[in-house]
Amino acid sequence: MNIYVDTSILKDYHIEHLKQAFPDQHFITDAEQRSSASIALLMPGFAKASFLDAMPQLEFVQLLTAGYDTVDLSYFKKRHIRIAYAKDVFSIQIAEDVFAKILYLNRHLGVYHDQQKLAQWKVIPVKHDIHGSTVGFIGAGSIAKEIAIRMKACGAYTMGYRRSKHHDSAFDEMVFDQMGFDSLLKKSDIVIISIPLTQETYHLMDLTNLKKMKRHAILINVARGDIIDQHALITALKEGVIRGAALDVTSKEPLPADDPLWKAPHLLITPHQASSSPYLHDRLLMKVIETLDLVLRNHVIPNLIE
Repeated sequence: MNIYVDTSILKDYHIEHLKQAFPDQHFITDAEQRSSASIALLMPGFAKASFLDAMPQLEFVQLLTAGYDTVDLSYFKKRHIRIAYAKDVFSIQIAEDVFAKILYLNRHLGVYHDQQKLAQWKVIPVKHDIHGSTVGFIGAGSIAKEIAIRMKACGAYTMGYRRSKHHDSAFDEMVFDQMGFDSLLKKSDIVIISIPLTQETYHLMDLTNLKKMKRHAILINVARGDIIDQHALITALKEGVIRGAALDVTSKEPLPADDPLWKAPHLLITPHQASSSPYLHDRLLMKVIETLDLVLRNHVIPNLIE
């Protein structure tokens, strides 16, 4: 079988590993020769009609990212091409990043960093612990699960919201409908967004939903920027609707220098780096090998996008 590999992420040594794992398969790295491919390993930017139309035999696409909000899934359905995302590849490092963001906000680390530059010794009382708090997850997939495991280890109570009625031991409580979603916002001291961006989740966190949160609660987004109405978030932070927020993603990326979000109070912004890890490519390669093995043996693929 011919397998096309997008070399913008997977490099020569990754492809050598793939060849060793699947010696009976033919791997193509030249885009000009992709027409014979039945399988493609792609970044989402190439998972579009303008690129895939030249691959008439294509049956399966493995995305090399966890996010797929820019992919036109109707195109894949029309052509009967199965598509999978890189599940679990980014979960561990994103969980550690979220942990850092919570501590940054709870322990006044930004303020202390600024004080250090001025040689100031001033104690600011800590009023919020992870221990004893309720952590709510909007989206209860693999990323949320890794975060929840760490939150429970610190003594937090974990709530997860998802549409499908699937329970997971990482969450002390699961909710599945609008009433449950509202309950999660009202009960949580920390709200973490880890849900895919869809038409239904666009600006899900508008001012109405932000006002359902506790005034001392913090909001963390490691999913997609457009899930939060950024203008509503600025208002919520300025008016004390919530205590603070930390964003690894924004509606525009890079965030323009003149965007008012930069000057919002009690906000930490990082440049979409939560997935960064020295082990990222190794984890991605293992996921690709695992998925390819399932595809080639006609087994069930757990990371399919339905």
